[in-house]
Amino acid sequence: MTHATDLLTLARQLTELDGETPRQATLRRAVSTAYYALFHLLISEATLNWYRPEFRPVLGRIFEHPRLKTASERTVARLNREAKGRARGVDAPEPEVARNLRRVAQSFIDAQGARHDADYDTAAEWTPFTVFAQIDTVERAFAAWSAIRETPEAQAFLVSMLAR
Repeated sequence: MTHATDLLTLARQLTELDGETPRQATLRRAVSTAYYALFHLLISEATLNWYRPEFRPVLGRIFEHPRLKTASERTVARLNREAKGRARGVDAPEPEVARNLRRVAQSFIDAQGARHDADYDTAAEWTPFTVFAQIDTVERAFAAWSAIRETPEAQAFLVSMLAR
């Protein structure tokens, strides 16, 4: 998790790099770096389950951005269905776990979209406010993950990132 945490810290530092008048390139790098912080957090957490530590970096290379997004979208959709079921009295996962897992998965989806915009949409203008908000979203996802990382639901999410 150190690499992921370092990336999140770097994203925040990038927002302060240019002082009062941040350059678009700096703001865009901050958004992209925040996404990669969450991407690497999830990969790190998944590979920690591998018994042989020396192979964890190799295993980490298997994870693909689109597959993580698809797993996140499926998780959000499932949790939303379960929330509707819970509202009707149907048995569902613990609300706090579901809420935190939804936050992680939705934050991944949003962060990946923001990273695509930051990296490829040259017409978009980023403001410090929108960049701070994006980094805050990723920071909340880190906190949410920390609260649920050992739960069966969180571990199932990690496995789903490998599924086709």
